[in-house]
Amino acid sequence: MPVSDSTVVLLGDYDYEYPRETNIREGLERHNVDVLECTFSTEQRFIGLTKILLMPLFYARVVYKMIGITKNNEVDAIFVTKFNPLILPLAWMCSQKLRCPLVYDLFVSLYRTAEMRDVNPLLVKLLFVIEYLLIRFPDFHTVGTDQFIDLYSEMYSIPAERFIRLPPGADEEWYYPLNESKRDEFTALYWGNFLPHHGVETIIDAAEQLQRRDVDDISIVFVGKGPEKEATETAAEARELDNVRFEGFVSMEALQQWIATSHVCLGVFSSDKRAMASITNKVSEGVAMAKAVITERSPAIEEWFEHEENIYLVPPEDGDALADAIIDCKRNPELIEDLETGAYEVFKSEFSQKKIGKILVEELEL
Repeated sequence: MPVSDSTVVLLGDYDYEYPRETNIREGLERHNVDVLECTFSTEQRFIGLTKILLMPLFYARVVYKMIGITKNNEVDAIFVTKFNPLILPLAWMCSQKLRCPLVYDLFVSLYRTAEMRDVNPLLVKLLFVIEYLLIRFPDFHTVGTDQFIDLYSEMYSIPAERFIRLPPGADEEWYYPLNESKRDEFTALYWGNFLPHHGVETIIDAAEQLQRRDVDDISIVFVGKGPEKEATETAAEARELDNVRFEGFVSMEALQQWIATSHVCLGVFSSDKRAMASITNKVSEGVAMAKAVITERSPAIEEWFEHEENIYLVPPEDGDALADAIIDCKRNPELIEDLETGAYEVFKSEFSQKKIGKILVEELEL
């Protein structure tokens, strides 16, 4: 193996199974960057009383680990993972001592996430103030799209030139094309966390439209868990939808098979600002597996995709349009084949781990 050209410290309490951190680490390593990890907790915690009380301990652990890292390595950048604004002052001090840039992943805003989780409004405001003050420290912030650059630049009063557009990508250990036969029944698959800004109610509206139109042999399958799951199940039951299934949380192996054997994959369908600015994981993971994806039309999506060439776009919060799209794909196998081929081409050129690593290497001059 060739000698590493640069060294980046990945700092934070992060989920090793979440694709964002995996893609950053793997992407950098694919460009011969040595990634050293400085984790201060084995559990990723949302900001709350427990995390605040533990911060002195976390600060001590970071100092101890950074001393060990810098004894034998010349650090070229420090990259703080998402949901960790409280560690930024210490990370900034380390970057100043080492004379290297400090980067913070603002892929998911702490304040916006709290707002969507129905957290106490006073705590939401406090989180905004904390985030607003502390994200001044980094030299750069990584976000998923140009729309998020505009949104966060205005929200946090940070110059746009301090943002780096870093697409979401997909964990390529799990998400890659599989040569599997599709299910006998035409299947439209949604997977994920049932978050409010995903627009799962629009999928239920589409399922109702399909049932009203007596469209047979179409099944809409939900895989995953999250805050809106119970409400979604209740809505499906109240409307007596026979074409909807809930599989709950499944293993990665099972999810991989669900995606591979479904006919189309479903993205997000909400008019929420965050949804309209996002390329969500479920979209990037779907195209990574060379699947036909149906999702809402938005400026973010249209930066990379074209309707009916590599993705199928519908208006946000329009169940009728989503039902039409599913029917269109069912009746046109050639369209699905074209979408699958086009989607994977976009993934390879724009969303792969190699591409993500290249962006960071170039932007940080590693």
